[in-house]
Amino acid sequence: MVLDTVSLGAASVLLLGVLAGCSGSSEPAAEMGTIQTAPPETVEPELPPVEPVSEADCPYLSADEVPAAAGVPAADVRIDDSVDPAACFFYDSDGAVHLTTTVYEVASPERAAELVAESAPPGESEPVEADGGWSGGLTVGPAGALAVLSGDDRVLAVQSTGEEPDAVRGIVELIGPRLED
Repeated sequence: MVLDTVSLGAASVLLLGVLAGCSGSSEPAAEMGTIQTAPPETVEPELPPVEPVSEADCPYLSADEVPAAAGVPAADVRIDDSVDPAACFFYDSDGAVHLTTTVYEVASPERAAELVAESAPPGESEPVEADGGWSGGLTVGPAGALAVLSGDDRVLAVQSTGEEPDAVRGIVELIGPRLED
């Protein structure tokens, strides 16, 4: 019992010495951080959002091809030409978007591959490829099917509100070779 009391006493003295050494200094405490007085700079998103702003034909997928590949007729087509090539939005007869296609150019082929891996992680997605050097992944969930592929320094995203992965795969196989230019 004496040994335990001695050990406990020695440990207490050591702990008190360490704590006293930390707070016993007469020097002021180091600065912990800075206060920002101006709002942070806004950073433009790497992949800009796209919206269906103009009624027009899609430059790389016709409304007549969509029903054969996706199984749903395209009653209306709208595009966003703020990206090149334009992002395309295909609407069903009820006026709801049922298919979107977007191609983004990014900083490098490595960055394109990283974005694909973030959107369709290997092991959690089905591999998908298209002629023209496109490869990536396809996922299916309650919101629909999404294929994301990279080709050089570009990212191709095709999304359907339906949960049919073969329909999205068919669209990707149509578009990929057309984007080779």
